[in-house]
Parts: sequence; C-alpha cells; structure tokens
Amino acid sequence: MAPRKQKPAEPAAVVEVAPEQPPVSYIANPVAVAHATPRTRDDIAIRDAVRKALAETEAMVGDFLDGQTAEGFSLTEIDQLYVLELPLMVGIRADNGRVRASYDARIIDRQA
Repeated sequence: MAPRKQKPAEPAAVVEVAPEQPPVSYIANPVAVAHATPRTRDDIAIRDAVRKALAETEAMVGDFLDGQTAEGFSLTEIDQLYVLELPLMVGIRADNGRVRASYDARIIDRQA
C-alpha cells in the first residue's frame, strides 16, 4: 500500500490576550467615605484614594474658574454658560497593591 498523503496543517488561530484589568468596585457616597473613620488598612487606603480624587476635582474646578475670571467672565456668567457634571459613584480598583480611585468629573457647555 502506498502511504497516505499528509493533509496540510491548518495554521493555529492566534488569540490576542488583552492584559487583565483589575476589578473595579464602586462607592455610591464618596463624601461619606472621605469623612469616615477607617477601621482597617484597606479602609484607610480607600479613604485616602477617595480624598485624593475629590481634591483633584476641586482643584480642576478652581483652575477652570480662575481661567474664566481671568478672561473677564463673572461668576454669574460662568454659571449660566457651563455646568459641572459629577458621576454618581467613585470607581475603586486595586493596582499592584495600591488603591486607585477614578472620579471623572467634567465641565461642559450648557445647552441653550
């Protein structure tokens, strides 16, 4: 008998694996967490991350107001032209042993 011909091997499908993202948990009331008395190290890390996120948001709003008033706008005009959008919850994730908070506040033009 003659040997059978080998079927050409199908190339293996290459699956690109995305880097695994740490799970995100959400805090519904960041102000209460920022003023809470922590009981564990994890609570301390979460409280500090939330405080940092809220401080960054406050600084962003302050810088925006300073820039607009430097351009000659009054606070009333700024209030009529812009709105501050705040998310309902703060996202918390553990990244290489560090707690990271994301609070994506933004200032947008009001729709007239």
